[in-house]
Amino acid sequence: MAKKKKPAIAAHAEDGSPVVEIFAFEYEDGNLVMDCKALGSMRMDVIITPADITNGWPVLKRDWKVLLKFAKAIPGAIRKHKPDKNASKTD
Repeated sequence: MAKKKKPAIAAHAEDGSPVVEIFAFEYEDGNLVMDCKALGSMRMDVIITPADITNGWPVLKRDWKVLLKFAKAIPGAIRKHKPDKNASKTD
């Protein structure tokens, strides 16, 4: 029996290979902690502090329209990905 793949948010390189997979988020001691796997093999906790966001604010500020456009595409992607509930019912 094949092992069920754990759901993850994945970022890919141009060739389609996974660069990072995010399995879970936690809020701990004022920081965002992400349970990740990098380059398909290195499992690690990635910690983002409020100071990290502050240091990167110029990037967020400059590219906020791109991030908003991406966020607006998520509901449609969820609807498209959602399995058909009636397909699993048997007569």
